[in-house]
Amino acid sequence: MANEAKLDDRQTHVVDALQNRNEKLAGLYGTALDILAAKAIPPREAARISIICHCMRELMIGLPAVMSEFSIPRPVPSSATLLRQLPELLAAHPDADLALDQDLVPVPRAVALVLTSLMNTASKEEARNRANAAALVTGVPHTKHPVIEQWTKAYEFFVGWTHLDRNHDRQRPLPNDETLLAHMRVVEDVIEVRSSLFFENLHALEDLLAEINAVDDGDS
Repeated sequence: MANEAKLDDRQTHVVDALQNRNEKLAGLYGTALDILAAKAIPPREAARISIICHCMRELMIGLPAVMSEFSIPRPVPSSATLLRQLPELLAAHPDADLALDQDLVPVPRAVALVLTSLMNTASKEEARNRANAAALVTGVPHTKHPVIEQWTKAYEFFVGWTHLDRNHDRQRPLPNDETLLAHMRVVEDVIEVRSSLFFENLHALEDLLAEINAVDDGDS
């Protein structure tokens, strides 16, 4: 591949860890590195950054399923699927005016059901994403751990620069390679820890403590 990245030891370890678990995720990370290594051309820089961030966002979404013992599946149908139903549904009920200037707005039952499902599903997806990220980063699905904030900020950074109608259209200065690498390092840190013996040793310690507690309970 042209402009293929020359990986350092850390990046090589991350690629190997991903390759052993999921080739597609390894491909996303490798593609992000390759594009990052490509020379920045001003007219194409926004597209370059968007593709890098898209790869990293998809990588972060996919990691819990392959590197975590806890992973909540995506609701079916998804909020995106439900959202796509609305235009056709509203077209079938042209008299429905959701913008009426009153506290109570009459809504056809079919529309109300889809809107209710959409809101409930979106809420479940948000909770799922937080729980999956927490379990991946900390080993337990508790979303209040302070480490989660760093992961969340990295994810929001990648999402913000993936979509051209977000930060790009706000005329914000494009992030430089150092900023991209800093946010990528957050993801790399989690992959490195997850692929090391840390969590295996942690679970072994938890099992040992459980045995000790069981013995203590039996003696009391």
